[in-house]
Amino acid sequence: MRTTTHAFRLAHLALATLAALPLGAAANSAVQPGGWEMKAVITAREKPDTPPKTLTESTTRVCLSKAFLAKDPYLTPGIDQDKMEKKGAKCSISDPKRSDNAASWKMSCVMADGNSVDMQISNTVAPRKMKSEIRQMVHKGGQDLEMQIIMNSTYIGECTKDMMAL
Repeated sequence: MRTTTHAFRLAHLALATLAALPLGAAANSAVQPGGWEMKAVITAREKPDTPPKTLTESTTRVCLSKAFLAKDPYLTPGIDQDKMEKKGAKCSISDPKRSDNAASWKMSCVMADGNSVDMQISNTVAPRKMKSEIRQMVHKGGQDLEMQIIMNSTYIGECTKDMMAL
């Protein structure tokens, strides 16, 4: 029987995966450079027929520079693959789709420890609002954990010294 403790261990693997991904959804010349507040909610469930449980809610303020946004970091499918592979993962990208203000793709990774994660990433952008939705299926030790990360970001003005700079 799966336990809540086991769910949190699987969630830790998923959060490690999330840490390798870019923060939020951003990027093209239509996105306003400056200070952004990014609110993330991470939910998980062990069985498809059970309701998801909220694992964490967080708010981060970041400074998105013109140079960072010029790299199109969130609407380019697979741009996060390199970050995962630097952590020892082997990843593949499939089903990339893109329009002027939205992108989605699937990414499957086998982590350095042999566990794996399948992700569906969907991002939308506007000059002062962004949304990123990441659905993950984490496979660890023959057990699965379904996770969802939703990040809503809002432009809040000029960058300040206390913001993480990207």
